Amino acid sequence: MGEDLEAFLRAQEVLGPHVNAHQHQAIRNARPIPSGGRQTAAKSPIEVTAWIVWALDGLELVDTTAQAWADGDVLVAINDVRLPVLGVWLAAQDVRRR
Repeated sequence: MGEDLEAFLRAQEVLGPHVNAHQHQAIRNARPIPSGGRQTAAKSPIEVTAWIVWALDGLELVDTTAQAWADGDVLVAINDVRLPVLGVWLAAQDVRRR
């Protein structure tokens, strides 16, 4: 994990789920969607813990599943009222197997 990200994460307060559930939020550590040709789908979902940095709520550790990967990024499932889609690409360093 990069030193800047580590320092940022240490400075965040870990909040409960859905603190700002009434509004959609960006995920600060989301990665761009890789081209389809670079994506590899998982044969079955892989249980992981993802570090999600919400724009308003800050850091949240989410137990979820990895659905695919591409280069150094991982697609994780996110079923949260703050996000209008069902997944987000994160840097592999923000995802740990459970």
